Amino acid sequence: MNVDKRIAVVALVLPIVAVVAIVLVTRTGPKPKDGSGAGVAVQTASTAKKELPKVSKRPKGSSAAKRTPKPVLPILDDAEEDDDGLSPQERDLAGRIEKALDEEDFQAAAGCAEEALNCPNTEIRQSMVDTLGWFGAQAIPELTPFLADADEDIRDSAMNEWSAALSDIESDEDRIETVELAMSVLDEEDALETISSEYIGIDEKLAVESLLRVIEGGGSRQGIDKAKETYEFVTGDEFVDRAAAEKWIAEEYEPPEPEESGEPDGTTGT
Repeated sequence: MNVDKRIAVVALVLPIVAVVAIVLVTRTGPKPKDGSGAGVAVQTASTAKKELPKVSKRPKGSSAAKRTPKPVLPILDDAEEDDDGLSPQERDLAGRIEKALDEEDFQAAAGCAEEALNCPNTEIRQSMVDTLGWFGAQAIPELTPFLADADEDIRDSAMNEWSAALSDIESDEDRIETVELAMSVLDEEDALETISSEYIGIDEKLAVESLLRVIEGGGSRQGIDKAKETYEFVTGDEFVDRAAAEKWIAEEYEPPEPEESGEPDGTTGT
């Protein structure tokens, strides 16, 4: 092949190589950090709303872990519209949810939660989840029942917000109280499996006492079964009853060693 032909071949091949390189870089580059993969997805849809236990415990000492920017609610885009498919009651509720978020009024938002939970309009329930999620850990008691919503997308969204709020709680004691709330509501196996993993690796006495409360608390059968299974994993014993659990704590529990603070012990040298 003469020089001119070689030059022509190279000129044709180089653009093709460049295009292939661009495609590869585009496909393998870093994913955008838009939060779309955060949290835990509940895989199966419920066919109807369930009777949900009221949850009133609030994580101790928690405050609003506000996230910016605020979510854009998918309702009441134009307050002048009358043909948006909302009933007067739904429009009123939607307006109160939107106002609570705009004014950063947690008490007002919490006051809408139960009404929104029982509202048939999915956009209103989704807006309530978005609003409660923005308020962070303090909204977990109101957010928790939405983990069992009839709509799969809302359940997924509620789980994302719940997981983010849980990460705002630093102490194991407060985190486990929050997990108890979720275990009392959920009956979906994958979600219960993920949530119950919070018991693994923490102080065993704390875990066992919490699991006892879940088992005796009258939640869903699936939640109770998962608590018993987790108890067996933590203790190595099959769950029998409270007396057996307390006996295990008395005989087997080893308190964690105190962490060294690195601070002086108060003694003085000479």
